[in-house]
Amino acid sequence: MKRLFLYLLICAMIQSESIAQADSLFRFERSFQGDIRSFSVDPLGNMYWVDKKDQVKKRSATGDSMAVYNDVRRFGVLNGIDVSNPLQPILFYGDGVRFVVLDRFLNPVTRIDLQARNILQLNTWSRSYDNQLWIYDPIAYALKKVDLAGQTQWSTPDLRLILGRAYSPTRIEDHNQSIYLYEPSQGVYVFDYFGNLKNGILIQDWQEWQVDGGYIYGRQADTLYRYEIKSTYYDAWTLPDELKPAQRLLIRGKRLYALFREANIDRLRLYSIP
Repeated sequence: MKRLFLYLLICAMIQSESIAQADSLFRFERSFQGDIRSFSVDPLGNMYWVDKKDQVKKRSATGDSMAVYNDVRRFGVLNGIDVSNPLQPILFYGDGVRFVVLDRFLNPVTRIDLQARNILQLNTWSRSYDNQLWIYDPIAYALKKVDLAGQTQWSTPDLRLILGRAYSPTRIEDHNQSIYLYEPSQGVYVFDYFGNLKNGILIQDWQEWQVDGGYIYGRQADTLYRYEIKSTYYDAWTLPDELKPAQRLLIRGKRLYALFREANIDRLRLYSIP
């Protein structure tokens, strides 16, 4: 199968121009404090804080408490949360390969046990455009679509046969009628909703890789990168000193969320991006 790779070059002129604007690019808006092991943000700007006990706290864009999920440790360690649909957050527990689907008040609605469906492991997952699940099965080397009853709707063939190599993605994103798989050492492969390979993008060794608003974002050390999917144009910014210690960066629309750990205090800082 013909594979298209977009080899990306970051030119020094573009990079130096972006670096010159970096300090004014990120404008501090507000800061939140609490027990925040990890977090996510839904399309409405609501935040979901996961604390060190795996309690999930839903906060408004201004930090007001909206709901709490307290059923902690029932299924082991909470390994992931998807809030791309604010009405239906999904929690993932690696032990047992289980998902818990919540309502907007964080009440459990249904549970999905994939081990009972003979899916014994998964590398990564995300919600699909139609509120089902994309998962990557590392035993079958396959991208699969699973409904909320745990039934596999369809599966790609062994991706080693398509890509000509072993591939073990760490992230899946459903964006603009495409599925993006990312593996840091090999880059991005893009599939359509029928499991057909569309193209590849040679983005490698980015941490905090994410897709939002027509862009792919990632971080390497003190540099934040933005790749425009449509034009293949690159931006690169050296982070200002105040953002360099951030444990995690997340971009949603025109806002950047940065998580800091200072002594025994977790702070989540919100910045606007012009």
